[in-house]
Amino acid sequence: MRTKLIALLAICFPAVALACPEPSETVLFHSCWGKAEAQSLLLPEESPVPQTVTDRLVVTGGYTGKDVRLEQRPNPVGMFIHRGRVINPTLARMDGVVILSSDGALDIQHRLGVEHEGARYDLSDVAQRRAFQESVAGQGETVFQSHLLIVDGTVDVRPREDAPLAVRRLLVLDEHGFGVYQTRTALTLFDATREVADAMAPRMAVNLDMGSYDYCLATREGIETNCGVLARENTQKLSNLLVLSLKPRG
Repeated sequence: MRTKLIALLAICFPAVALACPEPSETVLFHSCWGKAEAQSLLLPEESPVPQTVTDRLVVTGGYTGKDVRLEQRPNPVGMFIHRGRVINPTLARMDGVVILSSDGALDIQHRLGVEHEGARYDLSDVAQRRAFQESVAGQGETVFQSHLLIVDGTVDVRPREDAPLAVRRLLVLDEHGFGVYQTRTALTLFDATREVADAMAPRMAVNLDMGSYDYCLATREGIETNCGVLARENTQKLSNLLVLSLKPRG
C-alpha cells in the first residue's frame, strides 16, 4: 500500500526541474542564456585571444602535457582533433570525450561508447578509434579528452584520502544545455563533483585544466574580467582553449 501511495504522489507531484541557472561566481557560462556556440582554439597557432564585446567565456580546455609536438609547440594530453585535423591520435586513460561540432554544439560522451554520425565506437579498440577519428575529421569537428566525473547523472569519482584541495572548474551537460561551473573554494575533486551535482544536476561532467594552466576570461555586457590565474596574453604554455560565446540577439 505504501509503495502504491509513493508512486501516486510521484505522478501527482513530479520532481521540480532545475531552472536555467543565473550567472554567478560559480556558474560562469550556460548555453541557456542565449544562442550559444562552443569552439576551440589551438595554441599557439590561433593565439592570442581576440577581445570582443560579445558575452563569452574563454577557459583552458583539455590538459596540456610536458611533451611537445611539431616545432616545440605544447601538446594536448590524449586524443585531440582540431576542426578536422588530428593533432594527437593517442587515447589517454580518461573516459571523457568532448565533441564540438562545426555548428557550435557541444557534447560529452564516454570513450567506450561514443555515438557519432549514426555509428557507435569503443575508442579503446584501435580500429574503431581510427574510424571515429576519420568520421570526426570528415565533419571538420573538434574532440578532446578529460576526466569524466558524472556519467548519466551519476557521480563517477571516488573520495580519496589526502586528496589535494584546489579550486575546480567543470564542463557540464544538463537538461538546459552546456555550461561551466567553478567552485568558490578549494575542494577535492570528489567534493567539487558532489557540489556541482547538487547545484546543477548535470547528466555529464568533465574536469577542465587548471592549476598553473588556469586561463579564464569572462566577458559580460562588454566588460572582460580575468577569472583565472594567467594573464590575458600569457598563453605560451597552453595547447588549447575552450571558447563559449553567446551570439548577439537580433
